[in-house]
Amino acid sequence: MPESFDDMDASTLQSALDLVRRHTGISMSMAKRSMLQSRLRPRMRQLKLASYESYLQLLANDERERQPFIDAVTTHHTAFFRTPRIWQYLSDVFLPAWWEQHPERPLQVWSAAASTGEEACTIAICCEEFRRHHPGFRYQITATDIAAEVLERARRGEYAGSAVTAFQAAQPELFARYNALETRDRFMLGNAVRERISFSVHNLLQASPWEDAFDVVFLRNVLIYFKPEDVVAIVRKVAPALHARGVLMIGEAESLTSLDVPFQFEQPQIYRRAT
Repeated sequence: MPESFDDMDASTLQSALDLVRRHTGISMSMAKRSMLQSRLRPRMRQLKLASYESYLQLLANDERERQPFIDAVTTHHTAFFRTPRIWQYLSDVFLPAWWEQHPERPLQVWSAAASTGEEACTIAICCEEFRRHHPGFRYQITATDIAAEVLERARRGEYAGSAVTAFQAAQPELFARYNALETRDRFMLGNAVRERISFSVHNLLQASPWEDAFDVVFLRNVLIYFKPEDVVAIVRKVAPALHARGVLMIGEAESLTSLDVPFQFEQPQIYRRAT
């Protein structure tokens, strides 16, 4: 097993960047050499491969390596209640308005870049808080990500580390109310809430398997990794999954206002599907 690796040469680096774009749609520049190398090394050690070139040859010849490659090169940073204004909008504006119009059916939510599941958990907590005051309210959350490995962590649903510390400090009452574990340094939703969340692998550059299915889609902090033309392609593929006038929420560093997509600006980070 190699203890160290040489830097990629320019040709191998370009091949790796091309494969990242082909399999994920993400555009990385040549300046991402060090980051890309650091993400591939653990997998190469597992496979006992001594060079990046040999790993790319394996990837080209063995389709089973595609998913581990995707898992390795994609970014998986998330947090509970990331960007508080989004959750305030969901709780104080969106849910009351939606409930008034649709008391007869369950709310359907898509967390479209779910990573390890903190976002889906946050959505569930907001919905549970709303349900405390509206007992007839029902909801279902579909959480997807391109990376199968992180979705397995999301399915397990147990969290520790800095994300839990930040959640406990910022929202101590909610942390205590919804933590099924008797500890301050780990967090897990109770089974009854977790059962409302389903997980599946989905590549955003592929057509959505759902049509007219969701009331709100969270597509947050993922579009920044794509070129503008790919952002347009992704958003156009997401749009049919939303009900007419459904809401799309994006990240704080993202905007759709200058793009040719079927959404209307409502407020920063929040768009409605055009009819």
